[in-house]
Amino acid sequence: MKPPLPSRGEALQMARAGLELVRTQVFPRAERVVAVARARWLFRTFRTGRDVAAYGPVAARNDGHAELGDKLTFLGGMLPTSVVCYEHARLLVGNETQFNYGVSVEAWESVQIGARCMFASYVRVSDRDGQRIAPIIIEDDVWVAHGAILLPGVRIGARSVVSAGSIVSQDVPPDSLAMGNPARSMSLDLVARDATGT
Repeated sequence: MKPPLPSRGEALQMARAGLELVRTQVFPRAERVVAVARARWLFRTFRTGRDVAAYGPVAARNDGHAELGDKLTFLGGMLPTSVVCYEHARLLVGNETQFNYGVSVEAWESVQIGARCMFASYVRVSDRDGQRIAPIIIEDDVWVAHGAILLPGVRIGARSVVSAGSIVSQDVPPDSLAMGNPARSMSLDLVARDATGT
């Protein structure tokens, strides 16, 4: 005996559920597969970890020693991101770090980026500024906001935030907010206390 046919309302509900499943699960998975395949091609001269994904254009060049950790994400947007490691230089990027569109990372000597960092659009990180070359170290869980510039020789401490448009020319301690040009640092604990009025 054949099962009864669904009513028009039930069929419509099943169709909507199917479309929602495709929209929320199938398309994102397919998009991720394409992004991972794109990253494999773009970063073919880099040592890459698992599941690195490029959702948009990336200008990638490795003439030195460049390593990308697991689950890195390069988002797409109006301008490509640029990741360059020059001859004899070293570029290391930790796991689960995310780059928005238009970010520029250049290693002439040494750039180290920790795990779970976030880079907003138009951020510039370069260990050379025309006058000098000095290593840059960005520790874990750092957020660099839109349009910020990190100059040679700086170290950004873990869990710190660099505010939008800031130019960082000196070290930022861990758990700090750096803002301005040149950037000055203050404890995130003080910022939080000031915001709550305690």
